[in-house]
Amino acid sequence: MNRRFVPYYFNRSGMGEGGNAAASAFTKGRTKNPYAYFAAFAPDGTYLGESALYATKDEVLAWLRKLLDDHPECDKPTPEEERAEGLAAARVLEETGRFKEARERYAAIGSPLDEARLARYAGDFEAHEKALARVGAADEAAAERGLRLVAERKWSDARAALEKAVRAHPESGRQAEMRFALGVACWFLDDRDWAKFHWMWVVENLPDDRLYMRCKVAAAAEIMPYENPELDNHAAKGNIGTEHIVREVAKSRAVYGRLLPLWQKGP
Repeated sequence: MNRRFVPYYFNRSGMGEGGNAAASAFTKGRTKNPYAYFAAFAPDGTYLGESALYATKDEVLAWLRKLLDDHPECDKPTPEEERAEGLAAARVLEETGRFKEARERYAAIGSPLDEARLARYAGDFEAHEKALARVGAADEAAAERGLRLVAERKWSDARAALEKAVRAHPESGRQAEMRFALGVACWFLDDRDWAKFHWMWVVENLPDDRLYMRCKVAAAAEIMPYENPELDNHAAKGNIGTEHIVREVAKSRAVYGRLLPLWQKGP
């Protein structure tokens, strides 16, 4: 988004801090869905398309990438990007959704952690393990192995590996990522209280982490009205309001408080 688009948030309802009458006038009648998750316009204001209302992050990425493929005039590198070399050039490829090219570049310049990460995204688990053999940071290697086990849906192995990793590396910058994945593993093992514990651990301890809202949504999964693709599209039934979601997060917070002493006690 930040490499090739100019993100702009507004609220067409006129309510809240995002309310903007000019934005409402500009978009009125131009999008198929008045509540479009993302709508895209060319620099001259031409409507280019919109994502599905409840598109997943992967679907949004594919949609953005297709927009750029269909409109190459909007996919030109900046002068800074043209000067980029080595790792910086590989980062540009990754950040513009060119994962295959980025992975090849990471391999060529000797960045095994990035190479492993993109191999995991691609589902190339053999290449993932080979790249991890060259990763020196123990917490990074442990995180990647745990996330791969989740991707392989080896829930018991994933839970054991990730529990070990989060205990062994409490200061790791990947604590939130590991905790989210650990919660997913617990969920599929039908141990939902522990799933909520790990998700709420992130909510309570890492409020500024990029995984914060992902964990909070997962912690409210049993009442959320929208499908959660990371939990096999688990969805609640009936009419749900924001007050129900707030109460569900509060229930998960209570679970977190009850299980915290057990976690602190250790295995």
